[in-house]
Amino acid sequence: MNAPSPLPRRLPASWVDRIFDRMQGFYGSLWVDRWRSGELDGQGRDRGLLNAKATWSAELGGFAEQPERLTRALEACRHRALSPTLPEFLDLCRQAAPTPAPALPAPKVDSETARARAAQVKAGADAMAHRAGFNHRAWARKILENPKAHPCVSVKFAQEAMKSSEE
Repeated sequence: MNAPSPLPRRLPASWVDRIFDRMQGFYGSLWVDRWRSGELDGQGRDRGLLNAKATWSAELGGFAEQPERLTRALEACRHRALSPTLPEFLDLCRQAAPTPAPALPAPKVDSETARARAAQVKAGADAMAHRAGFNHRAWARKILENPKAHPCVSVKFAQEAMKSSEE
């Protein structure tokens, strides 16, 4: 037996109402007139406007968990002379970068512990390279043999690598 497919995500009607209100604030009656059909439902509401709001709710549903993208798309409309169509507004939402998750603070490691860990990593890398017969500083030797053929930063890194091998 197949599991029922999840219901498509929709934006809450109150969110769509706010989007439409904001757009009407930006573009005036041109915004609402764009969607009006002139055909009223039993409660005196324009069917075209209701249909537009339902369509926007369904199509923008994927941004329900990212309301900041909707806000950024609305802000982008402040600089547009013409009101966006739904596909254009969807593009504005997609272009708005999501808010990054907060980062954890950097770990606090004293310098002695950091040096000890670096030495462990170096020893492990050296042991692995030795077992594999790989000379992991060959790149540095190649640069130092002909330093004029390489950028200054490469020469500096090569010198540092060779210096650390002497330690």
